[in-house]
Amino acid sequence: MRSRRAFFVLIPEFGALKRLEGVSDSQGGMVGRLSRIPLEAMLLPCVLLAAWAVHGTNLRLEARSVARAPDGEVGVLPDGNALRVFSLGFERAVADLFWIRTVYYIGDEHASNANWPAAERLANLVTDIDPYFDTAYVVMASVLSGLRKDPDAAIRLLEKGATNSDYWRIHFLLGFQYFMEKSEHAAGAKHLERAFALGGPPYLQFLVSRLYTHGGDPSTAMQFIAARLQNEETPEIREQLKKRYADIWINRDLGLIDAAIEKFRAAQKRDPKTIAELVEAGALASPPRDPKGGTYAIADGRATTNLEYEVMKLNMPRKGN
Repeated sequence: MRSRRAFFVLIPEFGALKRLEGVSDSQGGMVGRLSRIPLEAMLLPCVLLAAWAVHGTNLRLEARSVARAPDGEVGVLPDGNALRVFSLGFERAVADLFWIRTVYYIGDEHASNANWPAAERLANLVTDIDPYFDTAYVVMASVLSGLRKDPDAAIRLLEKGATNSDYWRIHFLLGFQYFMEKSEHAAGAKHLERAFALGGPPYLQFLVSRLYTHGGDPSTAMQFIAARLQNEETPEIREQLKKRYADIWINRDLGLIDAAIEKFRAAQKRDPKTIAELVEAGALASPPRDPKGGTYAIADGRATTNLEYEVMKLNMPRKGN
């Protein structure tokens, strides 16, 4: 773990540095006197500067809440990265102070009526001061997306959190934003897979495989489930994973056959009658086999199977509902 006093380790060694650099005795005396200055005295200006920044920001926030609160803005905010440096190891305490102000802002009636215009700035301020503040990422991402209706801002904040934290909920919310709000299913599956690896609940593995398949990448979904089967020891979950693997297999094959039917229809101006006809026309490389070694068929212009299976599609709510 990095020491919080790492910047001051050279102070007791000024005498040695003087000898190595050939500093004169008079200069050495000055250096010696500097080395005897109490550490607290050297830290005091930094502490006062940090306290001044916190106090000044608090006053601005209070003034805005009284004078111009209807616009929902909070005025100029300090640089969170600078505050983290000047906090001298107390960044969590400083971040907590601004977090309390942020929570107050979210609950403020005027900010709510103005749709929380400063929410992202406040979230970044808190997480700049303490980049490992998991709760701030989770709560403010929900505010940005759920209340402010700004999924892009939520994604920016969660991407920042994902680079600093291994908390599975951050990665879960990031994946959720991608597939639910942006319809980027592969990106959503990737982050949900990471969330599951970091200790997320078991159902995530099934959501990940569904997203990969729904997004047009059943091969990655099958690889993911196959890897899970190698490590899963619970009999009930193993059976669920085996069924999911078979479902993805069938979805993949039916999709390939349907694509070949479309290709055949465009070239021949009619529907094919059998899978063999697709192969003969060059629309399909070879007749695929289902998970039990059986064959597929064509009915009413679409691929069919006698096996029971679950369609790997997402039931996405319509926008505006």
